[in-house]
Amino acid sequence: MNWLENVKNIKKEKGLTNESLSKQSEISLGTLNKLLAGATADPKLSTLLALAKGLDCSVDEMLTGSAASKALSPEERDALTKLRLMDESGRETALYIINKEYARVIAEKSPKAFSAEPQKILSLRLFDIAASAGTGTSLDSDVGYSKINVYGNPTTELADFAIRVRGDSMNPKYQDGDILLVSGAEEINIGELGIFMLNGESYFKKFGGDRLISLNPEYKDIVFGAGDGLKCFGRVIGRLKR
Repeated sequence: MNWLENVKNIKKEKGLTNESLSKQSEISLGTLNKLLAGATADPKLSTLLALAKGLDCSVDEMLTGSAASKALSPEERDALTKLRLMDESGRETALYIINKEYARVIAEKSPKAFSAEPQKILSLRLFDIAASAGTGTSLDSDVGYSKINVYGNPTTELADFAIRVRGDSMNPKYQDGDILLVSGAEEINIGELGIFMLNGESYFKKFGGDRLISLNPEYKDIVFGAGDGLKCFGRVIGRLKR
């Protein structure tokens, strides 16, 4: 059993959540999550001391899984006495060796860091013209596009193309200049967000069945009828981080 499993067992026995352990140890939640996930193969001594404080146990208990007596052995008492009698130079040398050996032991007891494969890169078409989150712009088959590279993830892998937002009618969730990820579709469900062309003008709106709806309450719905030409280009499934 490695030290990380010991920590998880002690944490479970004491009924601690990651949030409560983060608070008690004064280790940030993000750092603690990485530590408990095994992403930090060689934690600092200060981190382990803080973790032991949060778990209310000794570092030895974390490393070995057993609550060893806090009393020093004769060898430990002898070593501590000698350390205290050394001059500054001697103490620095002794502590250097102790810290080096400590780091080696921790590295051997620690789970190996994740060896993630290189993240996949995808190429997407980014249309030169923006989809209006406002009064509309033209979007047709003659519109040019450039290619952009994005990291592969469950969202980008479903996207067929990307397009920029222009305007503020989809505020506060979507801002002017955001790059939307779009999955091509000729029809989408009521309530879904999509890219549309209505009477030759393109829009980024929520589909309302008989209307295109803005998220910004300052904009009125765009109502259309049987005689209007509405075309759906796709469903908006996300956006790229700025």
